[in-house]
Amino acid sequence: MSQHKKPFLEIAIIYLIIGVSGYLSYKFIPIEKEIYRFLVADLVMTVVTFAFSLYKKNSSVYDAYWSVIPFYFILLWWANTYESWTLAHYLTAYTVSFWSWRLTHNWYRSWPGWEHEDWRYVNFRKQFGKNFQPINFLAIHLYPTLIVFLSMTSLFYLYDGTSKELNIFIIVGNIISFVGVWFEYLADNTLFKSRFDTSRIKGTCIRDGIWGYTRNPNYLGEMLFWVGLVFVGFGVEAPLWTGLGAVGMILMFLFASIPMKEKRLMESRTDFEDYKSKVSMLIPSPPKK
Repeated sequence: MSQHKKPFLEIAIIYLIIGVSGYLSYKFIPIEKEIYRFLVADLVMTVVTFAFSLYKKNSSVYDAYWSVIPFYFILLWWANTYESWTLAHYLTAYTVSFWSWRLTHNWYRSWPGWEHEDWRYVNFRKQFGKNFQPINFLAIHLYPTLIVFLSMTSLFYLYDGTSKELNIFIIVGNIISFVGVWFEYLADNTLFKSRFDTSRIKGTCIRDGIWGYTRNPNYLGEMLFWVGLVFVGFGVEAPLWTGLGAVGMILMFLFASIPMKEKRLMESRTDFEDYKSKVSMLIPSPPKK
């Protein structure tokens, strides 16, 4: 087996073990309420992922978890309730699956192997030193799991084993989510192609395509995706608290992810000040001259 394929086989086996641990937890832990069974399974899988992160000495074991688990939920919902599925169920399942597989595929084609660890995790290791592992579990593993789970809670009211009529909220929600995924698709494809663009000046910002209209199209796409699921929840009379996950996502991106990313770009891109002065931080708009 080539050295290039070995890491992908290892990560595939790791995620197979993670998935089995989640299924066994869901199946055999004696909890009656469905949403709590999913939560416990999610937490068990997160702990297993953390254990593999420690084993591999690389917190990027978790990187694919963000995108894989929502699709895993869709599979469980289908297995449990497929007989009651209507167009509303299938449309939403397609949108979530599109988001999941697109993001996972982008991770797959961009991941060079175990020698890579997300730069944010590397910074945390340097910043916290011997105290890194609590941060590793709480901030890198547990918090993302909880915020994604909370953002998915509106769908428990869609996939509850009853027939649902397609309505304007479900349609609009799926459109918003799909547009968000499309923004991410355009952004990530441009980023990926730029790696092989020999005419591009290294150490400068990408301004092609959607990157010429917003500095953070990926984060904008993520926000739209999760907000769309809130609208789907409205369509099935999910309680208002199920929208808290999307609010948390938006706050996380605005006050943590984007500032951290732009601070790094300030240090690594010679033209970032000019790029920042001309291109909108989030909402796409024509660049200033």
